Amino acid sequence: MNEKLFYFSDNTKLCGILNKLNNTNELVIICHARTSSKDSRPTTLLAEALSKNNINNFRFDFIACGESSGDISNYTVTNMVNNLNDTLYKMKKDYDFENFILIGCSMGARIISLVNHNQFNIKKIILWYGALNYPQKIFNLPSKKEKIAKKQGYYCVEKGIMLSYNYFIDERKYCAYKNLYTWEVPKLFIHGTNDHYVNYKSSIKVSKKCKNAKLILIKNGDHGFHNEDSMNLALKETINFIIN
Repeated sequence: MNEKLFYFSDNTKLCGILNKLNNTNELVIICHARTSSKDSRPTTLLAEALSKNNINNFRFDFIACGESSGDISNYTVTNMVNNLNDTLYKMKKDYDFENFILIGCSMGARIISLVNHNQFNIKKIILWYGALNYPQKIFNLPSKKEKIAKKQGYYCVEKGIMLSYNYFIDERKYCAYKNLYTWEVPKLFIHGTNDHYVNYKSSIKVSKKCKNAKLILIKNGDHGFHNEDSMNLALKETINFIIN
C-alpha cells in the first residue's frame, strides 16, 4: 500500500495513515472500535481491501488511542466526534477531498453516526457490528460500569484498557441511532450473529427504522470478525457497497 503516516489537528495531536491511490475527490475514512487503534486487524484489513480496489482511504487513531495524544480522561464520545470532524476538515482543506464514505467498527460506528453530516458531503456510511446504544434506557440511568468508574475513577474494560468516569457521563448524552433514522445517506449494516459484545439484533432494529439502509447478517460471525470467512464476506460486501 502507498501509505503516508502523519500527525494533524489543531486541538489534539492525532495520527493517521493516508492511502491516496487515484485522483478522484472521494475518500473512505475508517474509524476504529473503542480503545482500539488504526492498526487493529479490522481497520488494517479494511485499508488493504480498499487499496487493492484502488479506493482512496484514511484511517486514524482517536484521542488517547494508538499513536494519538491524550489520556483516558480525554477519551469521550464528544472528543471522538470532534476528532472525526477535524479529520474530515483536514482531508477537505489540505488534500482537496470533497466526497466522503465513512466506515465505523463497533464504537466507530456510533461516532460516524454522530458526525456533522451537514458540514461535509458524506455519500455513504458503513457500520460494522455497530455499538449504537439501542435501546436507550428509559430513565437514562447510570450503568453498573459507570458506578464502578465513579467509585474508583475508572472502569477496567480489560487488562491495561480503562475508561474514565468522564467517559460514561459523556456517553449518556448521545443517542446515535436516532440520527440514523432521519439521515437519508445510503447505509450498510454488517453484523455477526455470534457477537457477544453487541447483540446483532440491535442492527436489525436500527436498520429497519432507517431510510435507505441495507443489512447483512454474517452467520456465526463474532465481534471483530475473527473468523477468516466472516471477515472476507464483510470485506466483500463493503467493497461492493462502495463501488456500486
